[in-house]
Amino acid sequence: MTIPDGAADPADRDRACCIVGIGASAGGLEALQRFFDHVPPASDLSFVVIQHLSPAHKSLMVDLLAKHTTMNVVQAEHGMEVERNTVYLLPPAKTLSIEEGHLQLAMKESASGISLPIDIFFTALAQDQGSFAMGVILSGTGSDGTRGMMAIKAAGGFTAVQEPDSAQFDGMPRSAIATGKVDAVLRAEDIPAKLLEHSKRTLIRTRPLPVLRGSATGIDPLAQIVAAIRAVTGVDFSHYKVATLLRRIERRMHTAALDSMEDYAALLRRNSAEAVTLYKEMLIGVTRFFRDDGAFKALAERVLPGVIGQRASNDMIRVWVCGCATGEEAYSIAILLLEAMERTGRHVDVKIFASDIDQDSIEVAGLGEYPLSIAEDVAPDRLSRYFTQRGDRYVVSRDVRRMVVFAVHNIMRDPPFTKIDLISCRNLLIYMDTPLQRKVLGLFQYALRQGGHLFLGTSESLGDLSSEFHTVDSRAKIFQSLRVGSLRLPRPMSAPLPLAVTGHSGTAPAAAALEQSAAIDEAIATLINIYVPPTLLVNEQMAILHVFGDASSYLRMPSGEATLNALKLLPSSVGLVAGTALTRCFRMGEEFALSNIPVKDREGMTAASLRIRPFTSRKTGSRYALMLLEPVSAPPERMDSDFDLNEDAAERIRGLEQELMSRGENLQATIEELETANEELQATNEELLASNEELQSTNEELQSVNEELYSVNSEYQAKVEELTEITNDLDNLLRSTAIGTVFLDGDLVIRRFTPAATGFINIIPRDIGRSITHLSTNIDYPDFLADIRTVFREHTPIERHVRVRDGRWIQTRILPYLTDRGLVAGVVITFVDVTVTKEAGERLQSVIDSLPEHIAVLDRDGVITMTNAAWDRFARQNGAPELERCGVGTNYLNVCACEPEEDEDGVRRAVREGLAAILAGRSEQFVVEYPCHSAEERRWFLMYAARLDSPVGGVVVSHINITRRKMMELKLADGMEAAQ
Repeated sequence: MTIPDGAADPADRDRACCIVGIGASAGGLEALQRFFDHVPPASDLSFVVIQHLSPAHKSLMVDLLAKHTTMNVVQAEHGMEVERNTVYLLPPAKTLSIEEGHLQLAMKESASGISLPIDIFFTALAQDQGSFAMGVILSGTGSDGTRGMMAIKAAGGFTAVQEPDSAQFDGMPRSAIATGKVDAVLRAEDIPAKLLEHSKRTLIRTRPLPVLRGSATGIDPLAQIVAAIRAVTGVDFSHYKVATLLRRIERRMHTAALDSMEDYAALLRRNSAEAVTLYKEMLIGVTRFFRDDGAFKALAERVLPGVIGQRASNDMIRVWVCGCATGEEAYSIAILLLEAMERTGRHVDVKIFASDIDQDSIEVAGLGEYPLSIAEDVAPDRLSRYFTQRGDRYVVSRDVRRMVVFAVHNIMRDPPFTKIDLISCRNLLIYMDTPLQRKVLGLFQYALRQGGHLFLGTSESLGDLSSEFHTVDSRAKIFQSLRVGSLRLPRPMSAPLPLAVTGHSGTAPAAAALEQSAAIDEAIATLINIYVPPTLLVNEQMAILHVFGDASSYLRMPSGEATLNALKLLPSSVGLVAGTALTRCFRMGEEFALSNIPVKDREGMTAASLRIRPFTSRKTGSRYALMLLEPVSAPPERMDSDFDLNEDAAERIRGLEQELMSRGENLQATIEELETANEELQATNEELLASNEELQSTNEELQSVNEELYSVNSEYQAKVEELTEITNDLDNLLRSTAIGTVFLDGDLVIRRFTPAATGFINIIPRDIGRSITHLSTNIDYPDFLADIRTVFREHTPIERHVRVRDGRWIQTRILPYLTDRGLVAGVVITFVDVTVTKEAGERLQSVIDSLPEHIAVLDRDGVITMTNAAWDRFARQNGAPELERCGVGTNYLNVCACEPEEDEDGVRRAVREGLAAILAGRSEQFVVEYPCHSAEERRWFLMYAARLDSPVGGVVVSHINITRRKMMELKLADGMEAAQ
C-alpha cells in the first residue's frame, strides 16, 4: 500500500502517494508524448503505462518517452517496487498487475483470442491501492480499460479519459465514457494538471473521517444531505451505513472543492444536478459475469438441478435478482439454468425478475450489450454459444434474453415479487444498516416459496433470520427457506430517524431511538395483524404500493410479465367491479362500498365485500386509495351492492368485447402472414449468423493484431524520424569537413561516399552498389586495393601518405567498419588533404638538412621521427649504411643502452639517463662531450638535447663536431706543458 507524504517511516518517503495507470493502444504514442510533456518532474506521482504491444517486436517506448520527460523511464520488472516520479512501461508478451506496491509480471496467454492488459492492471491497481488509484484512458480501439475504470471508481479512485475528438482512435475513450464512471474528460495535455489537483486532495483524505456534529442551527448536515437526495431522486439513504455515506460524500466534496459538509448540503439544495451525481455515486454498480466463480459453481451443482427437477413441464421457475445493476448477474443465472436443463434433459419455463433502483442501469441491462472485455469472465464455449459479437460489443442471445424481465424496483419501498424459487441478492446488504438488512431479509423470506433458495454475497449473512434457513453452502452463502405456511408481508420502514452521529456522545441516544422505533414497528404490525382486514394501498395507476394484512387469498401472480396492477392481481370478478369503482372513486373523491362480490378460490365460491377510500397526500399532493377486502360468511346467489352496473355499462362492455374480437381476428391473420415471412427470414438469418460469427472471429483477431502493429509502427516511425535527423546531421558533418570518405561492405561494394571523395576516386552517385575494383583513382597508390583487402581480412587499420596526380598530398586511412556488436561488416576509407602539412614538413626538412650539425627529433617514447642529411650521412659512414640503428623509427634510448664493459667512459649511460630525464619532464636540457674516434682519425663531438615545447612533447638531439676545438685545446695543453 502506498503511503503519502507525512508518513512516519522515512523509508517510505520515496514511494508514490498515488499510482497512475495509463492505458493506450492505437494512436497512443502521440497522446502519451503530449501527456508527459505537461507532467512536472517533481509531481510525486508514479506512472504505469500499459499498451497493446506485439510480442514479436522489441518495444522502443523507453527511448521515445524519455525524450518527453525528465523522470526516470524504465521497463517494468517482476517484483519491482513502485517509486514516485518514475514511469514504468509494460514489456512485450507480458501482463502486469500490482500487489502491495510491487509490480507483478506474468506471461501473456497466447491461447486467449482477446488481450486486455489494461483491464488486468487497472483492476489489480484498484484492489491494491483503493482510493490512491488513478486510471487514465488515452487513444485506442476496442473497449479495453472500461471494466478496470469501473473497478477504480468503485474503490474510490480517480478516473480520466482523453477527449474522443482529440484522440486518433476514439474507441477506448468512448467505451469508458459510456459507463458514466469517469471523473474528467480532457485533452491528453490537460489531464496531468487534473491528476495533480486530485492527488493533493487525496492527501487530505488520508485523515480520519470527520466526527459529525450538528450545525449552528442544530440540524445534522448529513441528514440534510440525505434529505436533499431524497427530495430530488425519491430514494432514501438514511438507512445506509454511515461510513459508506461519508466516503461517497467526501469524494464529491473534494471534487466540488468544499471542506464543510454544511456548505455541501447547501450546494445540494441549490444544484439538483449535483444531487443526482451524488446519488449515482451512492449506487455501487460494480458487477460482472459469474462474479465469484466458486459461488456460481456451487449454485449450478447444488441448487439448480433440484429446482428444475421439482417443477412439472407446464410449471414455471421464478427467480428474482435483486440489485441486478447492469444485468450481468441475471444473465449469468439464466445461462446456468439453460445449462442445467440441458444436463437434466428437462425443459421448464423460466422467468427471471431482475430489479434495480437505477433506471440507467436497467436500460443498459435491457439492451444486453457488453464490451469485449467480458471474455475475461465468460468461458469461450459460453461466449460462442450465448453471445453474438456485433462490432466491439457482445450481445446476449435471444434464448437468454427472453428469460429475463428487467424492472426498476426499490427494495426499501416497493412490495416484493412472490412465489420465488431463487432470490439472488449479492453484495447489496453490506451497504445497509442492521434494521434495513432485517427488513430486506424479511421481504426475501416472504417472497420465497416453501423450500426456496437465497443466494447472498460472500460478505453477507442472515443475521437474526439464520434459524429460518438451512445452510446449503456456507462458503457460497446459499441458504434454503425452512418456513411452513404463509407469512405476512413486513411493514415498510418507519420514517427515517435523524442519522446517528459518530462519536461517543451520539451512540447511546441513537441506539435507544432505533430500539424504540423497532418496538413501535412491532406493536403496529401486531395491531394490523389482529384488527385490519386485507387492505391494498394503490395509486391512480391502480398499482399496488403496499399490502396490509394477509391478502394472499385474494392476490394471485399471473404468468407472463411481472406486474403490480391491482386489477390483474385480484380475481377477475373483483377486478371487474374494482376497476370501475376506483375510476369513479378517484374522479369523485368519495368512498365506495361494494358487498357480496363472488370470489372463486380453491375451496369453491365465496363472497367478499370491498370498500374503497380515496385520500390525497398532504406532502406531495398525489392521490391514493385504500382497498379493504373483507370475507362474507355466506356465499351469495347474486351480487347486491349500492353500486349498480346499469344497462349502458353492460352495452359498453359488449361493444368493447366485439371490437376486441374483431381486432383479434385481424391480428391473427397478420400474425400468420408474419410467421410465414419470419420462417423464411429465419433460415436466411441463421446462415448469415453463421457466416457473421466466422467473420467476427477473424475480425477480432485481425483487430488485435492491427492494434499491436499500429503501436509498433508508431514506435518505428518515431525512431525513423530520429534516425533521419541523425543521418542528416552526419551528412552535413561529412560534407562540411571536406574529408573524402567511402564506405564499403564485405564484398567491397560501395555503400556510401562523401562529395570530397570524388577528387581522389573517379566515382559518381550511380556507382553506389558497384564494386570499388571497377573504378579508377587519381592517386599514386599501387597497393590501394591490396591494402583494402588486408584491412578487411586482418582487421588492422593502414595509413599511407600518397600523392595525387595534380601534385597534392593526401593522408589515406583504411579502417574496418564495425557494427554495434563489434563485428567487421566492411571497410571505411578516408582521404585527408595534407598538402600544406607535407609542404611545411618538406621546408622544415630542407632547413635542418642545410645545417652541419647531426640533428634528430625524438617523440615522447624516445623513437626517432625525423633526421637531417648530416645525421644520415654520418650514420652511413660509421657502420650503419641502412640506418637500421639510428634511422627514423628507431628507439634512440635503446641505441644508447649497452653492457657496462662496452661503455668504459660511461657516456652512453649518461646520454640515456639525460634523455630519459627530459622525456619525463625532470630536466629541460642535457649537454655532454664525448670522443668518437675512427680508424682514420680522432674525433670529438658535443651532444646537446633539449625538450620540445609542444603538446605532443619529445626531444631534439644535435651532435656538433668539436674535433678542431678539441685538437687546439690538446696542442695548447702540450705547448704549456713543454714550456714548463
